[in-house]
Amino acid sequence: MILMNMEIHYSTRLVFLIGGIVIKIPLSYRGYLQCKNEKKIFDTYHHLNVLGVLYKEFMGIIIMKRYQHTDVIPDDVVYGIKYLIKEFDIQRCDLYNPANWGIDNGEYVLIDYGISDEVSKLYK
Repeated sequence: MILMNMEIHYSTRLVFLIGGIVIKIPLSYRGYLQCKNEKKIFDTYHHLNVLGVLYKEFMGIIIMKRYQHTDVIPDDVVYGIKYLIKEFDIQRCDLYNPANWGIDNGEYVLIDYGISDEVSKLYK
């Protein structure tokens, strides 16, 4: 089988971008916590339509919708999501990184939202 349009990224998680989906597999305890937190955040705030759609979480493995890449994230978008989702209003947060965002129908969507105050302190 040939997989078209596939990319692989890694940090605390191994991320496969395949067609219209993203699979995130934790590589460390920190990555596991990020995946679990993404599920919790999505379940709580999905109705705000600012988070990438999370299809499934199982044992720390995440399957999400894949979005169009963006090169820039405006400050007001970051301020807005920090206002809407209080869990993101923390010091050690990389919401200004365009790699954590995608575009859906002309709107910015946060696609990497596993950060929490607890997880951010593990980055020391």
